[in-house]
Amino acid sequence: MTRSTKRLLTMALGAALAAGIAGAAYAQDADLQAAIAQGIVGEKADGYMGLAKPASGEIKAKVDAINIKRRAAFTPEAVRRGVTLEEWAAAIGCKTLAGRVADGQAYQLPDGVWRTKSGPIALPASCG
Repeated sequence: MTRSTKRLLTMALGAALAAGIAGAAYAQDADLQAAIAQGIVGEKADGYMGLAKPASGEIKAKVDAINIKRRAAFTPEAVRRGVTLEEWAAAIGCKTLAGRVADGQAYQLPDGVWRTKSGPIALPASCG
């Protein structure tokens, strides 16, 4: 296991907390929850949400707002841990893909392809 992989695994321990903070924003929104359930909105390996299918301006704005909140939560934690924002966000993305994406929901791996979960997600090698 490389030093950077060990570092990311260590960071991932704190990822659940940060993901919980970032995820709380959309847990309360019925329209966004419906878009997630319909596979319109999904989680990405980079730690952010994205549009897997065309969506209304309202849903896009909600996804953008959540991503802004996530970035705001990820940035100080990345600085505190001495890693880049992208590294920390990807560590969160690994935890999110592994634990929060439900069957039938959309997700995107680093290859950019949107998929629908129908069993365990084959996480990218960068997840360790």
